[in-house]
Amino acid sequence: MKRSWILGLLIAGLAATGCQASYTSIRQVDANRYHVTRVKQGFLKHYGTILECQARGDAMTCTELNDL
Repeated sequence: MKRSWILGLLIAGLAATGCQASYTSIRQVDANRYHVTRVKQGFLKHYGTILECQARGDAMTCTELNDL
């Protein structure tokens, strides 16, 4: 019984840490457009996304171009 509780807590802990994202690169396309690469770490898998961002003043609006 004690082992099943520990195993359950371990699995829940791993699942809770599974949505971390990091931005690995940014490349300027022209004066106001950028391509940004984001890598996400899911539970037992990694996947990436390429975003195209448009700079407007102090804010950036991003749209997803492609999944890696």
